[in-house]
Amino acid sequence: MKKLTTFILLLLFAVLTFAQVNDTTNFKFPEPIGYVNDYEGVFSEEQISELVTLLAKYEEETTNQIFVLTITSYEPYETLEKFSLDLANEWRVGQAEKDNGIVLIFGKQFRKIRIEVGLGLEEKLTDAEAKFIIDNIIIPEFKQNDYFTGIKNGIQKIIEEIK
Repeated sequence: MKKLTTFILLLLFAVLTFAQVNDTTNFKFPEPIGYVNDYEGVFSEEQISELVTLLAKYEEETTNQIFVLTITSYEPYETLEKFSLDLANEWRVGQAEKDNGIVLIFGKQFRKIRIEVGLGLEEKLTDAEAKFIIDNIIIPEFKQNDYFTGIKNGIQKIIEEIK
């Protein structure tokens, strides 16, 4: 009886694990709109235009790409980190041969933010530096409900770090 119970529990675990993996493998990301993908409706048209101008100019000067994404959920993913990594790969942010893309992603509703850095830029923008930018430049503005200033200042600091 004990062996049968163990077998059933292992089988149930395997089925649940497969179902969880299957959820993310069948997930479809939205198509990118451009440099700023405001699916949460955080920014005004003028703010989006200002960010797009900043990011387009930066890409023209360096070939590095930075995308901004606001979302209301990262389900079926368990973490924003995994979601942002898969999204950056799916959207092909940056040039493939240089892997020089960055995605700045956040959700106002669920209060999480992440800077996903392509391998080609990790020496110039480490995880510690990305965390510093989030904690000391972006979050203080978010606490004042000024999401635009937080993101714009964060982008400017990212650009400063990876030039």
